[in-house]
Amino acid sequence: NRDIDKICSTSADRLSSTYGQNLEQLFRSLVDSVSSTGFYNTSIGESPYTAYGLAQCRGDVPAVICRNCTAVAVERVKVLCPNNTSAMIWLEPCFIRFSNTRFFGVLDRRKGILWRDPNSTISGDFDAKALMYPLVKEAANSPKMFATKIEQQVGYTSYGMSYCPRDITPADCKVCFDDATKQVEANGSLGQVWRLLSPNCVIVYFTWPFFLSSPAPSSPPAPS
Repeated sequence: NRDIDKICSTSADRLSSTYGQNLEQLFRSLVDSVSSTGFYNTSIGESPYTAYGLAQCRGDVPAVICRNCTAVAVERVKVLCPNNTSAMIWLEPCFIRFSNTRFFGVLDRRKGILWRDPNSTISGDFDAKALMYPLVKEAANSPKMFATKIEQQVGYTSYGMSYCPRDITPADCKVCFDDATKQVEANGSLGQVWRLLSPNCVIVYFTWPFFLSSPAPSSPPAPS
């Protein structure tokens, strides 16, 4: 349950007591309800003090890890974004987001948070594209909006993962993936080890196993 990154609202607004109480109830609801399907969104309270929130776990994690991760994420976001009216935090197996403004089903096209290892140039862009482009298409069209893929390359194995929160449509999920891959390409990072986090999608390209269950790796193409 290691923290990956977070986004707090731009100003640390003092929480009204009513909104703060609704937020605490929202957090409890997310923790109690997310593990049954791996995704849960809800709102608590009346306007203008309504708290909106969602929690999502990666599609490969079991229910107990999902619930525990969400509980940790709630406690971490309280520490990292104190008194903020909106925030989101990513942990390895899960993601939570809350706001005083309704965001369910709304495509958020702000730039994602890109992490890359500049010393990890492992391939040209071709290998990464060959793995990631079919992967994001599969994730956008899957019921859980989640997909993983392993490919054996020449000299290394590549591992890819992508997912979207299930409050958005498959079409908006695809838009988020398109924006994300363009951002990675624009930074010259596609052939490196990298991870991109955005409010509406996550894409990861590593050279080590990091998801809990996965298909058998496909073989590299035969030399021509």
